[in-house]
Amino acid sequence: MGVQPVEAIDATLPINAATPGYFTLSDLLSVLDLRGDVPPVPARTLASAHGGVWGSQQLGQQVMLAERLTPGKVVHSLHTIFARPGDCMQPVWIDVERLASGGSVDALALTFRQGAQQLSRATMMLRAPAPDFLRVSPAITMPPGPDAGEPDDDRPMMPWESRALPPVEENVRDHWSRISGAGSDPTLWRALIAHSCELFPLADIVVAQGLAEAPRAPRAGIAAMVLSQTVTFFNDLDVRDWHLYRVHTVHVGHGRTGSRIEVFAPDGTLRAEAEIIGLLRGTRS
Repeated sequence: MGVQPVEAIDATLPINAATPGYFTLSDLLSVLDLRGDVPPVPARTLASAHGGVWGSQQLGQQVMLAERLTPGKVVHSLHTIFARPGDCMQPVWIDVERLASGGSVDALALTFRQGAQQLSRATMMLRAPAPDFLRVSPAITMPPGPDAGEPDDDRPMMPWESRALPPVEENVRDHWSRISGAGSDPTLWRALIAHSCELFPLADIVVAQGLAEAPRAPRAGIAAMVLSQTVTFFNDLDVRDWHLYRVHTVHVGHGRTGSRIEVFAPDGTLRAEAEIIGLLRGTRS
């Protein structure tokens, strides 16, 4: 494969360099709009308050790049391990490895790196459109709608409408979300779902356990980060409509967290799901 010169990437500043930790939907869409065609692909970044490269941003970029490199196929599943936080002020490059191609399935490995240091590695399976041989798609009874939720629009890294429903079951939280300005591209919808799934679990845990008053509130003495995430997409979900993230905390212990997220359309059908492993512990003195 060819190699692009470092001059090919605008590495001067992240898109939101003036407001680290805060960005608009337009900022996020600009970062997800990857332009390179020859690996390693350059990637723009968003400035973070902690100085690292957002994991949620990388997940969205993985979906966008994988579908662009495999025309006619869509991401079915991805599994990403985050190895290092990196530096959001430095260039990010994406290496591409084709694991399988042709027929109804493609598989890619995407490595995000800064210089020789890997930030994350994703293995991704893509599928071609196919008629149903069999379909099982039960719908759940949906909870109250977004009007019953508390406005959650200040949730970090989610610059769109969000409503948190009052919890009715221990260790389960429902969040309504709507991204009116997302546009009509299903690839972008999947990228935004992957991005969103990374953001709910740890924030829900620290708030539920009284370690913070709100998702954006300071977390003095706490180290929290996502270590790995798996996302599976079943059917398209138009994120411009209200849709539901049901977040289950399945385990917290040994300095780690385990969470599962189900993503439902307004009619109660399951459109995607995710599993997230996080780190949660006191900061080291």
